[in-house]
Amino acid sequence: MSSLRTMIIAATMLCAAAAAPAGAAVQCAAVSPGDAGREEFVVFFGVGSSALDQAAQAVVQRAARRATATFKTEICLIGRTSPTGSPQANQRLAQQRIQSVQSALVQRGVRRDTLGSFAPAAAFGAQVNRAENRADRSVTIILVR
Repeated sequence: MSSLRTMIIAATMLCAAAAAPAGAAVQCAAVSPGDAGREEFVVFFGVGSSALDQAAQAVVQRAARRATATFKTEICLIGRTSPTGSPQANQRLAQQRIQSVQSALVQRGVRRDTLGSFAPAAAFGAQVNRAENRADRSVTIILVR
């Protein structure tokens, strides 16, 4: 009976983790790219795009391997856009980019409940010319712990 009980408890915990909304337990507002002691992977996007090209897929693959190999429980996705366009459109694009990266990580074995995201207005673009700063068109994957 105790092994059946253990299986039921384990199944319940898995279902609860799968049902948790993305980022529910992961707080990313205080996490910044460049924080000491954290691994980072930067996924770049084309202008106005949230599609992952081959290079972006490779970065996501490396991040997913590292996250699963080191049993990371908190992973933050920080979205950025160029400063051109409206703030609303930039926020929407940053969220779409985060969702693209998040989906790709989950497809590669990263647990959804370990992922959190943040797209602060302050992270939007440092350069006016979109060609000047590729980082303005990116999502930074930060392995927090």
